[in-house]
Amino acid sequence: MRCISFDKLCLIHNLIYRQGTGTPEEFAEKVGLSRSQLGKYLSYFRYDLKVDVAYDRYRQTYYYDGEDFFSVLQTTLCHA
Repeated sequence: MRCISFDKLCLIHNLIYRQGTGTPEEFAEKVGLSRSQLGKYLSYFRYDLKVDVAYDRYRQTYYYDGEDFFSVLQTTLCHA
């Protein structure tokens, strides 16, 4: 990912943490991204930051399946 916005990361984290993302289309709209851009941010979370983000089709929301973004970030910064 070429350029990421920390503000967008925080907004994405907040919605995932509260489990208030909605469908992928709704989530992208809430954070002001296209669906493909949102996918890139979620890939960044999953593969670069090693944050387990999953989607619950029944509840129609993304959620953390393990440590959340800031927990991983804190662990990474404190052990660097």
